[in-house]
Amino acid sequence: MTEYHQFEFTLRTVAPVHIGEGKTITTKESLYEEGEKRGNYYFPDMPILYKRMCELGLQEDFEEYLMGKGKRDLRAFFDQHQIKETDFGGYRIKETKYETEAKGKLNNIVTFIKDAYGNPYIPGSSLKGAIRTILVNFHFHTDNVKWGSSKDGVDDIFNEIRVSDSEPIPFDRLLICQKWDVSVKKGIPNPLPLFRESLTPFTKVKFTITTTTARAHYLIENLEEMAKQFYERNYAPTFLSAFPSKYIQGNYKAPVYLGAGSGLWSKVDHQHVDIERIRRRTPKKMKMKFNGALKLTKSRKVCYKSKKKDGSVEFHELITNTENLYEMGKCGFKIKEL
Repeated sequence: MTEYHQFEFTLRTVAPVHIGEGKTITTKESLYEEGEKRGNYYFPDMPILYKRMCELGLQEDFEEYLMGKGKRDLRAFFDQHQIKETDFGGYRIKETKYETEAKGKLNNIVTFIKDAYGNPYIPGSSLKGAIRTILVNFHFHTDNVKWGSSKDGVDDIFNEIRVSDSEPIPFDRLLICQKWDVSVKKGIPNPLPLFRESLTPFTKVKFTITTTTARAHYLIENLEEMAKQFYERNYAPTFLSAFPSKYIQGNYKAPVYLGAGSGLWSKVDHQHVDIERIRRRTPKKMKMKFNGALKLTKSRKVCYKSKKKDGSVEFHELITNTENLYEMGKCGFKIKEL
């Protein structure tokens, strides 16, 4: 029997979150702009930029630059041809000064997913996958649960939970962050040459979840408590406990991990995952040791406030380590039935 219920799902990023769209911006397609306090990383609309180069009579030079194998970046090309203007459409991301140790010098950047209008957003499928991980581990206790569209009378619980895409997210909530790994053996953060467009810590993102049956309603109604139990009983003892506590963030609301860089253990059935099979199928250079590495990234420290029962205000820090390192992809959420 169909039984529709709607919920407002409010997500707060507790750390930088990256949802990829399968695109990469190279150093030939981006420009660092100096500023008095902080600069900008500028990503021009390449067709607009190409058209302007043609108007300036630089078509052949620009094509040679784009197709060439040299390491010249867009700034070097502009300087060579004395191009001062930087109004070629596209968008800018404000520098945080935590992107990399070398000011303005980044490798290729993996972009955040954007909608048809060019606005960042989180697809409902990404959130639904995170919800599925919580339910698989805490409610179903198996990953052998039907997933997808219900056809030919197949009993499909996840087709009864429908998650909308998020509302559009303003561009000023994007930052660029580098990947840092902490191994179990060394316990020391190691920077890697991978950069991602990500949401800034404490960004609010809203979704709508619709359930169509009583059993689906029960699962979403109790999802916050299940998420907390999954974290405390599975994720923290299985994975996080192996790493220095100073890099483990406290929870905000009900914990959930989203997107790239959040690691294997935020996406699998903890009781039945075949780690040895994963190791066998992984290239030697990328082979996972122990239970894998803790995935971190740097950003500025963020504080938030909450009201206590007596009406006073209490301040909290999202991170306490002095290195400005966050657990990549960590979020908190709350659900309200509409």
